[in-house]
Amino acid sequence: MSDPEDREPDAPRAPTPPELRPAFGGGRFGLFSEVLMVGLGVSVLALPVVTTLPALAAGAAHVRRHLNGETDRVVDLWHDFVATLRGVWPYALGSVLLLVLLWFNLVLASTGDLPGGTGVRVVSTLVAVLLVVVLLRASGGWTRGAVWRDVMRDAGRRTGDDLVGSGLLLVAVGLCGVIVWMLAPLAVLVPGLLALAVVAVEHRARARQVPPAP
Repeated sequence: MSDPEDREPDAPRAPTPPELRPAFGGGRFGLFSEVLMVGLGVSVLALPVVTTLPALAAGAAHVRRHLNGETDRVVDLWHDFVATLRGVWPYALGSVLLLVLLWFNLVLASTGDLPGGTGVRVVSTLVAVLLVVVLLRASGGWTRGAVWRDVMRDAGRRTGDDLVGSGLLLVAVGLCGVIVWMLAPLAVLVPGLLALAVVAVEHRARARQVPPAP
C-alpha cells in the first residue's frame, strides 16, 4: 500500500468553460426572481408613459446580462435606463402620440358615426400591432452606445425579415394580456416577461443568422 506522502498532488482543476457554467445566477429560481425584479423596476421607470420604450430597453439589457452571467445589480438597471434616454425622445414621444391617435380612431369608429368605420378599425388595429412589434424589437436590439435612429431602423427591418419572431412577440403580448385579465396585480410582472420575450426572440434571430460549422 503506497504511502499517502508518495502520492502525486492533485492536478489543478481547469476553469469551467463559459458554456458549461450555470446559465442562471441565483439558484433554481434565479431567472424568475430576475424577471420579477425587472418587471417591478421597469413598471416604476415607465410610470411617465413616455419613458416606456427606454425603460423596456433597459429591462431587456438587464435580462440579457443576467443570462450571460454578467453583473445584474439593481443599480445596473438604472444606469442602463439613463443611457437609453440619449436620443430616444423623438421615438418615445412619437410612438405614444401615434398609439393615442390610433386608440382615438378605434373609439370613434366603434360609435358608428364615422363613415367607413370598419375600414378605419382594421387599418388602425394593424398599424397599432405593427408599431407595438417594432417597439418591442427595438427594445431588444438596443445596446450601450447604440444610436436610436439605427436601432429603430434595424427593428423595422427585423420585424419584416423575421415574421416568426414577430409573431412570437405578439403571442407574448397576448399571453401577458391574459395574465393581467386573470389577475390585475400581476401587471407588474408584464414588463419583465416582455423583456425576457424580446431577448429570447432576438437571440433566436441571431442564432439563425450564424452559418453552420463545417
